Amino acid sequence: MSATSALERIGELLRAVHLDGALTAPEAIRSIVDERLRATGVSSVDAYAELAARSSDEIARLREQIAVPETWLFRYPGSFEALQYRMSTSQSRPFRVLSVACATGAEPFSIAATALSAGLLPDQVSVIGIDPNPAALASARRAELGRMAVRGELPSWASPWIESRNGIARIDPAVRACCEFREGVAPGALIDLPAGTFDAVFCRNLAIYLGESGRRVIGERLAALLKPDGMLFLGHAERPALFGLEATFEPASPAVSGSFAFSRRSTPAPTKPVLAALDLQPQGTPWESYAPPRAAATASAPPRAVPNSAPTPAAGAHTHAAPASAATAPTTNSQLLAARAAADAGNLARAVELTDNLHAAGDRSLALMELQGAIFMAMGDAPRAENVLRQVIYLDPGNVEALLHLAVLAERRGDGALALRYRQRAAKGTS
Repeated sequence: MSATSALERIGELLRAVHLDGALTAPEAIRSIVDERLRATGVSSVDAYAELAARSSDEIARLREQIAVPETWLFRYPGSFEALQYRMSTSQSRPFRVLSVACATGAEPFSIAATALSAGLLPDQVSVIGIDPNPAALASARRAELGRMAVRGELPSWASPWIESRNGIARIDPAVRACCEFREGVAPGALIDLPAGTFDAVFCRNLAIYLGESGRRVIGERLAALLKPDGMLFLGHAERPALFGLEATFEPASPAVSGSFAFSRRSTPAPTKPVLAALDLQPQGTPWESYAPPRAAATASAPPRAVPNSAPTPAAGAHTHAAPASAATAPTTNSQLLAARAAADAGNLARAVELTDNLHAAGDRSLALMELQGAIFMAMGDAPRAENVLRQVIYLDPGNVEALLHLAVLAERRGDGALALRYRQRAAKGTS
């Protein structure tokens, strides 16, 4: 068997565990396989393909090299703000949460600390973390997160249960007692979990690595595991549509900036849903102080959303957008929401009219360009979509959603090499 044929066989094994085809092509996995050759001492790619075919452990190791298992405490703080609000206002006890692809436990520990800060007792909190990597799970069970688990300041309300000393996270025993860690790979690891028993499910930054069939199978199971009023938390570049759930899930209410939280639709979805649920709030916004847990439980107002804002091109930057002098005009959230609502209802002509008006008024925000790109994608207007999306990644090179859209457009016109580069850049952006 030639080296290329062996790599193709390895790629087939990786696609069988639902990894995306663009990430498992021979040219994409060659360097990763070379690393595993050195680590295992196997003499050739052909021999390594034989090892991978008979060893599920080796496939798991290879999979981890592609699906980067990086995480940290309170990643996307808005997610935990939204979860805290739900916990403090919910009568559900015990409160059960699932963390899919939990790595070394930073996400489950963040969830448990959030629950305790909302006033729940340790015996009222159950967090199940699932991951395919036994070494990562062993670290999680020992609560050994390492220095990269703390990035910036932790929320002040979490300090009784998680604190950072010299860059090392200290996890309180009460938090550890709330968490259970299990080895497994989605979707198989989700099958034995009882349906309709979870108040929240976290499945963040996993879909980007999966093929369509894998995403849909996982999506069906995630929806089945949630209680009717449960919340689904996804990554910043993921939407329910990626999991085939666009007809049944919508952004959770009340909206919290950067939470990427979704709940079941209270009313039927539009007959022809055109856009995935775009979160028009700015992402990467700083942590905002949240009401203390017991105050939150009695407060009449929901967490406040952050006013919309967006970065502008650097002075002197060359872009197809308007000059930098016009790039500071703000876009009101209501205007963007009206444009999105028109697109979601299938009225693309109205959506284009609204976004063109915003553009003509001087708006050059990323939020507007992201929405325009999605609308042009839905219209099948590939040239305009690509032009706008390239402006997005010029201003925001790590914009995962724009990179994924561009990968799709490149694939449609037969440029597999460019599509692969876009997908690889997107994969790096989720780590």
